[in-house]
Amino acid sequence: MKSFLTEQQIRILQLRAKGLKQSEIAEILGTSRANISILEHRALEKIEKAKNTLLIWEQINSKISVEVKKGEDLFNVPEKLFKKADEIGIKVPYSTAEIIAFLVENAPVEDRIIKREFTLFLDKHDRLRVSECLIEKFNEKGQDKGSENTI
Repeated sequence: MKSFLTEQQIRILQLRAKGLKQSEIAEILGTSRANISILEHRALEKIEKAKNTLLIWEQINSKISVEVKKGEDLFNVPEKLFKKADEIGIKVPYSTAEIIAFLVENAPVEDRIIKREFTLFLDKHDRLRVSECLIEKFNEKGQDKGSENTI
């Protein structure tokens, strides 16, 4: 199977998933703990980049997306999504209450206030997604830091 990870990185992640410490893995693999640490760190970075790449691809192919700014009231977000959906003739299969509940659970929200910019989008499978990895920011800065959640 093709992977961005080396066989050694996969083995290290498997052993870590079983609860082994880096020093224990180093002993098993006959290397230093520092080397295990570096390999694990690089593997996790590759995984994060792969996730972000897939998220960007899903965002590109999404039915609709809206940018949500820091400081906005959470209760205004569903209205933005519905308005944009109406403009392009797409039905959002969620109620206002369902969207708010999803955002409370998955977005950077505290006391109804948005704490960090993110994009809310409806993917081609009608799942709501929250992404802090904005395509526009990726294009502007050449970065791909972010996270995502789905409903």
